[in-house]
Amino acid sequence: MSRYVYPPAALALLLGLIAGCDERVEQPLPSENWQRIDASGNILSPDDPGPHRCVLDPAVGLMWQVHDDNGLHDRDNRYTWYSTDRQRHMSEPGLADGGECRRSSCDTQSLVAAVNEQSLCGFTDWRLPSREELMSLGEAERRETGLIVDPAYFPGANAGEYWTGETFRLYPQSAWAVDFGNGLDRADLKSEAKAVRLVRNHAQATETN
Repeated sequence: MSRYVYPPAALALLLGLIAGCDERVEQPLPSENWQRIDASGNILSPDDPGPHRCVLDPAVGLMWQVHDDNGLHDRDNRYTWYSTDRQRHMSEPGLADGGECRRSSCDTQSLVAAVNEQSLCGFTDWRLPSREELMSLGEAERRETGLIVDPAYFPGANAGEYWTGETFRLYPQSAWAVDFGNGLDRADLKSEAKAVRLVRNHAQATETN
C-alpha cells in the first residue's frame, strides 16, 4: 500500500490552510467609512456634534439624503411612485400626489424636484436610488435590531419600505422597494405610499502626489 509523503514546504502550507479555516477575519462595516455632510456640503469631523443633512459613502461615491422631523425631509413623509419619464415608468407613470407629506404634492417626482430646487447639501442632482444602491446601505449585522441602517448616520430611519427608481418590468404598474427592517426587496403597486431616501452620484477626489 503506497502513501503520499508531503514535502516540508507543502506540509507547512497545508497545515496553515487548515488552521486558517478556524480563523474568522472580521470585516469592517460599510458605515465605518461613511462621512457626515452639513447643509453646505462640508464634511463634518467625527467629533463634531453638529447636525448633518447628508451622508457620503466614499467607497462607492454616493451621497444620501438624511431625514429630520420637519418639512420637506420629514421622516414620516410618504410618497406614491410617479414619473413622466417613459424610459423609467415603462408605460405606467404611477400615481401623482397620492401620499401623505408636509408639502402640496406627495409623489416621488415632486419630491425630487423640490429637493433639487432646495439644493440639499449644495447639490441639485438628487434622484431616486436603484435597488442595488439602496440595498448597499444595509448591514446584515444589524438585522436583529429590526433596522439594517446605522442610526448614527440616519437618525430616526424607519424600518419600513423605501421606493427605488426601478419599475418592475414584468408588471409596470409596480415598482421595486427595499425594506429597511430586513434588507429585502420586493415589487409593489406604484399607487402605494412609501418612504423615500434620495441619492446622488458624488465624484471621488483625485489623489495627487
